[in-house]
Amino acid sequence: MGVEEIADELYALPLDQFTQARDAAARAEPDPATSKAVKALRKPTVAAYAVNQLVRTNPDGITELLALGEQLRTAMTSGGHVVRQLTERRRSLISSLVPRDVPAAVRDDVTATLEAATADPAMAGEVRAGRLVRPLRCTGFGAAAPAPAPSPSKPAAAKPTPAALDDARRRVLELAGTADDAQRRYEAAVRAATEARERLEAAEAERAEAHRAAKAAHAEAEKARRELGRLERS
Repeated sequence: MGVEEIADELYALPLDQFTQARDAAARAEPDPATSKAVKALRKPTVAAYAVNQLVRTNPDGITELLALGEQLRTAMTSGGHVVRQLTERRRSLISSLVPRDVPAAVRDDVTATLEAATADPAMAGEVRAGRLVRPLRCTGFGAAAPAPAPSPSKPAAAKPTPAALDDARRRVLELAGTADDAQRRYEAAVRAATEARERLEAAEAERAEAHRAAKAAHAEAEKARRELGRLERS
């Protein structure tokens, strides 16, 4: 097998098996150059591993997300309600794809990676390959597709000046990145608040149980003292 095929197999393995399997594959490879390339493959982070597994276990969901990213990049040239609708669809789809049985920090990195894949075609390719070694980050939308040509039956609208168009596009990219970051912070804050409430409820339950146990112990101690006094007087 070539390096690509070996890498595909390695990045599909459980995370704790990666290093041992990689080193074994490198030792077994007769070609020195291939062996060196296999040995250089890096173990993915937990978040990168989670995305790699999504590509393998939910390829339809990833394909839908990347197609949505392409639509969103194209719509960025026209703006309006279409962008808002696609952005909401992207947020909902990413939320459904991100695993829930991982720490909050990992969920945040997976979310950021999937957002980056919809924003940048190159990052979309990295995600689709399923061999990430680290999470991806993107602050805005890149390589937007050109806007469709105006219909010949209607007069073309006056074109904005290049400087104004560049400024508007930069503003859209900045705001898109800011919105994504703010959404992630909001979701992290919601999770933190939920976890804090759960810890508080557990602490309150423990306090109540300790109070009941202490009250019962005091009652037993008082009963024992009374019994001791009775025995001493008899």
